[in-house]
Amino acid sequence: MKKMICLTMVVLALASFGCVPAPSGAGGGASAPAAYTATDSRGKTLTFAEKPTRILCGFVFADEVLLDLVAHDRIAALDKWVHDEGLSSAVQEAADVKTVIEMNTESIVAQRPDLILMPEGSRGDLSATLEDMGFRVYVYKNARRLGEVESMIRSIAAAVGERERGEVLIEAFQKDMAQVKHMKKPGDPKEKALLFLRFGAIGGEGTVYHDALTALGFYDCYNEIRKVSAVAQASSSILSKEEVIQANPDVFLLARWTQGDAYKDSEAQLREMYEDAAYENVSAVKNRRAYIFPQRYVNCLSHHAGKNLLTLAKMLQDAPAGGVLSPADDGGGQKAL
Repeated sequence: MKKMICLTMVVLALASFGCVPAPSGAGGGASAPAAYTATDSRGKTLTFAEKPTRILCGFVFADEVLLDLVAHDRIAALDKWVHDEGLSSAVQEAADVKTVIEMNTESIVAQRPDLILMPEGSRGDLSATLEDMGFRVYVYKNARRLGEVESMIRSIAAAVGERERGEVLIEAFQKDMAQVKHMKKPGDPKEKALLFLRFGAIGGEGTVYHDALTALGFYDCYNEIRKVSAVAQASSSILSKEEVIQANPDVFLLARWTQGDAYKDSEAQLREMYEDAAYENVSAVKNRRAYIFPQRYVNCLSHHAGKNLLTLAKMLQDAPAGGVLSPADDGGGQKAL
């Protein structure tokens, strides 16, 4: 019954809008038809008579890749967070794609996509429902660490018929990461660092956060407390107050993103720790060693990751005593805590 209702919805939606319109020409115009196939992470091969022109993608890091792979008039809708500079590295690039998507059946059907990009390990029930309704769903290889970004780019590029362009993005990403590897490190491996997101301390081997801290030259002390990789834990990967105190970091790194004001700002988060008597013997609190910066610099799983790390490294080097950091191109600068 549920499937019949969904099928009725899609028929009505398509009938009300008519045929899918051709691209308007914004962002470079429509690509020439080119028959190709692409095999997704499930092993399912999709056949395309021509390149899709109403692509729907609802996950911010894949959105960032898609925006640099295709003309923007081929994109039907993106995730709302791609327009949030706290998390997204492609706010300017996404400015001309106004439509945002909620990853549910009704929202997706309304956009009449000819290709839906879904990350592996996410909403298998939704993918199955959409395929039952006749939509083309491609489940791409989802990056969870910096070392997996290239595979994700190739996977998405194959789906949208832009393999060559995908290799261009990968080459640029590799050059950025090579610079990261050889850059002067702002962190001191002899000092213990702990990263905080809006909901608490996180990190540990197997996460992008550990990858970022290590690339910046910091010693991530998360694993001193949690011996098991954060991604392998069945329980919360966020450290408790008692665990933070036990870790006794020399420096706090706070990645700012309030998720649309759903969480407290990093400055308020840090102020609470500074004022909490339970933390008074923690080295980072005693010495007032803390940095606050946009979360996108340490939580990016697209081709922008290397540039983000290079930018953050420069900001950290320019503020050895800590502070609230913002790059010059954001119109900001260093502010003392």
